[in-house]
Amino acid sequence: MYLERIVDVSIEYYKEQGVCVIDKIPTPIKVSRHIRGSLYEAFFLKKSTVDYVGILRGGRGIAFDAKSTTAKKFSWKKLVKKHQRKYLKSFQDLGGLSFILLHFDWVGEWDNFYFIPFDFLLQTKGSLVPKDLEEFEVEYDMKIGVLRFLDGIGELDKRVT
Repeated sequence: MYLERIVDVSIEYYKEQGVCVIDKIPTPIKVSRHIRGSLYEAFFLKKSTVDYVGILRGGRGIAFDAKSTTAKKFSWKKLVKKHQRKYLKSFQDLGGLSFILLHFDWVGEWDNFYFIPFDFLLQTKGSLVPKDLEEFEVEYDMKIGVLRFLDGIGELDKRVT
């Protein structure tokens, strides 16, 4: 939830700046019964795609999933489900920009964020550590509470297409 709140605030900031329009994609669920108060029993109707889909200024589509880990390695094939990988690949194949927004959350040591292009992930095997991702690290601007993951998107886009 921590990463999701940061991403949502950041998306709103970028939208106000005219950089993008990005929507959070809810996972479709069906409530099966009311238990009591605000407690319900529900189940997933189908697998979700990714967390966020939208468009950048200029017309390029954008799709990404936000992942957070307290592990010292990002085992992306375990955390990014097969159906999500397939969606990101299809989106990219049609000219969209696909990536994972990763938060390494190691209490007392790190609180780092990374914009990892999907192409880069496809070229890697196994797990990734922060050292492997240095070129993709993004700043969290504490003054305004914004994760600057879309700053310089044009330069990054040129490297991964």
